[in-house]
Amino acid sequence: MIERLISCGMYSFTDELKLAWQQLFNILIKQLEGGSDQEIALCFDSDQSLLRDPALLFGHTCGYPLMTCWKDRLSPFCVPVFDVPGSEEKFYSSRFIVGANSGIASLADCRGKVAAINAPDSNSGMNVFRYAISDLNPARQFFSGVITTGGHLHSLEAVANQQADIAAIDCVSYQLIQDCRPELVGQVRSIGFSVKTCGLPFVVPNSDISDTKMLIENLNRALASAPDSVREKLHLLSFEPVALDDYQAIVDLETHAVESGYPLLV
Repeated sequence: MIERLISCGMYSFTDELKLAWQQLFNILIKQLEGGSDQEIALCFDSDQSLLRDPALLFGHTCGYPLMTCWKDRLSPFCVPVFDVPGSEEKFYSSRFIVGANSGIASLADCRGKVAAINAPDSNSGMNVFRYAISDLNPARQFFSGVITTGGHLHSLEAVANQQADIAAIDCVSYQLIQDCRPELVGQVRSIGFSVKTCGLPFVVPNSDISDTKMLIENLNRALASAPDSVREKLHLLSFEPVALDDYQAIVDLETHAVESGYPLLV
């Protein structure tokens, strides 16, 4: 048998979340394998190099690297729609969070403070954050320092532990963290939401884009067949079709920041 790969590492940062995704994709894989001689494997590794694997059936990525690195190789075909505060249909936002006991009331109060980002190529952790700061006349440097944590959970921990003063946390990640670490989320508070952009897309190799309509139907069929506990754990409502143009707004946010004289979150 020829093995194909599904990469799903974006919202699977705990064992319980991995189990919920596994239950959902087990149903999907049975549907897909029922009409194929190909064996399909599921991988939760967040290493984006998996998106280059020639065995890739589809993967999950962030809209910012999609538009800046992947669009010549990969195409978005659908987006998971979540029922969490800060999301609306296929769009999502980030929460700006600060320490629960800090005196920070707005982004403007963060001038000279330390920011945490999950990754320099993150839309939710960096790009929408940079866009918001660019409207505050930052005059080159706004923060006294910016630390890179490697993940939204780690960024939230950095603010809770007073290693950073503020971070932008993807609203889906925030809800999933609140579910499993309510005591941690209790150590921070939100001071607002970012602008909304299209959610994290599932992507296929460009050569496979013609086969995605049935794949979306199978994803929604699998979700409908999954136990209620799976949908509740993931806060997942549906999978909706998207195209590359849906992510142009992410590039427009970057362009706005650059033209405002704030090309880097600093």
